[in-house]
Amino acid sequence: MAQSAFLTWYLKHKLQCEVWLLALFFSVNMLANGYIAYVEKSSSGIVFWKPWLWEISSGLSILLILPGLIWLSEQYPLRIQGIRQQILRHILASLLFCALHLVLMVTVRSFVYQLAGEDYRFDWSTSNLLYEYAKDVRLYLFFIILFETYRFVIRRWRGEVSKLAKAPDLTDTSELTEPYLKHVLVKMLNQEFLIRLSQVDYIRAAGNYQELYVKGRAYPFRITQMALLQQLDPAEFVKINRSEIVNLTAVVSFVRERSNDGQLTLHSGTTLTVHKNHLNNLPIALRIVEM
Repeated sequence: MAQSAFLTWYLKHKLQCEVWLLALFFSVNMLANGYIAYVEKSSSGIVFWKPWLWEISSGLSILLILPGLIWLSEQYPLRIQGIRQQILRHILASLLFCALHLVLMVTVRSFVYQLAGEDYRFDWSTSNLLYEYAKDVRLYLFFIILFETYRFVIRRWRGEVSKLAKAPDLTDTSELTEPYLKHVLVKMLNQEFLIRLSQVDYIRAAGNYQELYVKGRAYPFRITQMALLQQLDPAEFVKINRSEIVNLTAVVSFVRERSNDGQLTLHSGTTLTVHKNHLNNLPIALRIVEM
């Protein structure tokens, strides 16, 4: 199925787009909150820069913590199973999020206050800490839900792979008894379709997903590499390096390099590196050509 030009461009520049979107979000949020804080405090005769410092230091502190929050949400995505364990994990993570936020925020404020020749004092009382946690836990949940929603939309936009609940309606019933995975279901925003595993050129690990490459397009499949390998026909699919599995029927040439690694060229023109520790996974007939 053809991939839209915008989706192709976005996936190619996905990391840069995500960084710019987050930077824009935090910039707008810090400016808006800073202005509101200044307007609210200006009547009390407070120095101009202080309300801005409070909001900017808070926003920058959260920005520093955000990579860890992104990692956490990727490693432990929200699922229906294991609700109690997830709740406990997120309570502990939100407490850590709040603690790091407060420490970084107070450190930045104290440093700037010292430069201005003043002393910054933060209220570490139990009541104020509970108040700060109540604010931070809402912020924590906002980001967790935001990241989950964003990844869900991206997966459905590009097409997310899942195993079939039942075998497809095929005329060749011999495939129903096959011990290996032969078809997967792809769910997109408004449609579903089947992909034969024989159409997959190669598979690349990407975090908690395995990306199935078909005609240059990647379809994410939430499964571990080991679990997927156990379901693939070893006569067709072999592991060639730490993160990639290749469909041998898609290979057109193999070259052995002086580093003892190898290089495969697929019919699509894609080249893949075969690590020397995985050379024996290739059929002997494919390994006889050397540089």
